[in-house]
Amino acid sequence: MASSSIYNSATGTQSPHCIHAIGIGRTGAAYIEALLRTGEIEDLLAEDARATCAVMVVDIGDQDMAIAVDYANSFKKRLESRGVSPDRFNFQAVALPVPGKEEFFEGLNRTREFLKLEYPRYYWNPNFESYVSHKYKMPAAGSHFPRLVAKGIYANAYYAGDRPMDAALRSFVDTVEEATLPSMVLVAFSIAGGTGSGMVVDLARHLSNVKFGRRIPVIGVGQLSHVGDGDDVHNCAGQYTALNELDCMLDDDKNNGVTAVWGELYRSPFTGGFFVVNPEHSWHRLTAYTSTGEKEVRQGFKQMVTNRFVADSFMRFAVLDYGRVLFRALRPAGFTGAPHETLSSKSRNWTLFDVAKLTHPGVQVLPGESSSKWQSVIAQWIDFIPKHSGLRDGFKTDYAEVHVHASRDMGVENIEKGVKELVTSTYLLEGDSTYQSYNHEFFDALTSYANIIMPGVAKTDLHGFWESQKKYDQLDWETKLHEHAWLVDIGPMLSEPAIRFEGMAGECIWGCACWVVVPYDQLRGDKLPPPNRKVILEDAIAAMTKTVAATPGGQPKKLAKTHA
Repeated sequence: MASSSIYNSATGTQSPHCIHAIGIGRTGAAYIEALLRTGEIEDLLAEDARATCAVMVVDIGDQDMAIAVDYANSFKKRLESRGVSPDRFNFQAVALPVPGKEEFFEGLNRTREFLKLEYPRYYWNPNFESYVSHKYKMPAAGSHFPRLVAKGIYANAYYAGDRPMDAALRSFVDTVEEATLPSMVLVAFSIAGGTGSGMVVDLARHLSNVKFGRRIPVIGVGQLSHVGDGDDVHNCAGQYTALNELDCMLDDDKNNGVTAVWGELYRSPFTGGFFVVNPEHSWHRLTAYTSTGEKEVRQGFKQMVTNRFVADSFMRFAVLDYGRVLFRALRPAGFTGAPHETLSSKSRNWTLFDVAKLTHPGVQVLPGESSSKWQSVIAQWIDFIPKHSGLRDGFKTDYAEVHVHASRDMGVENIEKGVKELVTSTYLLEGDSTYQSYNHEFFDALTSYANIIMPGVAKTDLHGFWESQKKYDQLDWETKLHEHAWLVDIGPMLSEPAIRFEGMAGECIWGCACWVVVPYDQLRGDKLPPPNRKVILEDAIAAMTKTVAATPGGQPKKLAKTHA
């Protein structure tokens, strides 16, 4: 183990990785619960003294933290029983209080002071005022917080008073850096949630660009909404602004346009890549869960089961083989490869993680029924993958990785074959494309599902982008402002056109000349990105081929498969 390599190069053995995680908001907490339910983290800590694990839940109020706290306490007891030093596991539940109106606005009014300390390039805007209207009435903990207000609560907790968020992140980072194994950090949240998507843009920046200095892969895990979330959440306006902000972080060209004006600390904090998690298929698998009991209770139960299953699915994937599978899955997207092999997919830097649930206990087929009925149901739900993938028709990429989970008597090979045929024909470009498949035995004999991982996604490939844009366009200006988070504290409202620079994005909320060098038509999706990731990579390679030296044998004429 001591001779292992992070890149699996000279040694032929890839090192295990320490997995650390931060969950923001209710959805983020579900991912932390899921991580603490897995046994791999516990085993790595017990088996390798070089490993540590830092875990954090952040939310406004503590109403959604109890389960994560219980799991963490149980986790600590298990580690103690195996002789693991308690200082190698760091769990924090950071419940941010809802500040009083005076305290809240006092902090926001000092924002430019705080930013001046953090950013030498920040210019003291004479027009500065609180980016949240003083007329805003703060809701109680557990209520919905617009993205802008969640951002303000986070900012106060990070910059003002005793700075509890700053202290929590410092403690988290200290534990990560105590590990002598390679580490990866996951940051999980709901893209449609006000608290999660409102805070993540600043938290990830402080974590990656400030505390870590971009030395440790920080991986975003953003879950899309699904139809079961209700009209106020499903494809909401906040999801549109969050997707735009993430796009301007993940797309190197757009991100360069931001940093050109505002400096390197606005470089994308997601140094390890970004997964956009699609729960839609899992939700639909549960819609017939039960028709008895009170409708609201039943709806809440289905939402809970869906979100926890999706979180479980992702975290079981993340810890496979002590993080090695996660590390390798991100290499085709160009984030965890060695520097000499890395090419950016730019606007197509998103990686889809689609949880395609195929069977569920008590839905359509029951325990003890014939295997033929099970196979028919599985085949039916494999065919539903494109319908519930969250992707627009016509999306194509050059790589797909699929992890099939099923019991041994459920016909895993047939499931793998069916999924491969569908994914290959629907999503993979003809010719030079790669399909990787892995089968895993699942502990529940009545459940089967497939995790479908595809890099090369752009925000405009997501149905949710276009549907949430429609809801955003219906809002008045002040309500639109409440749905923004990233960059607002320095002036630009990213999802609106710049006032003084035609064709660019970033309207200044104070009417000044703030802007970003990002074309507004690209932000809106009026100008679409290249049709697939392969086109972007080929353009990058074309510029490099000028330096390639010819080999003595000339250009190869045989395909590897033919030669073999």
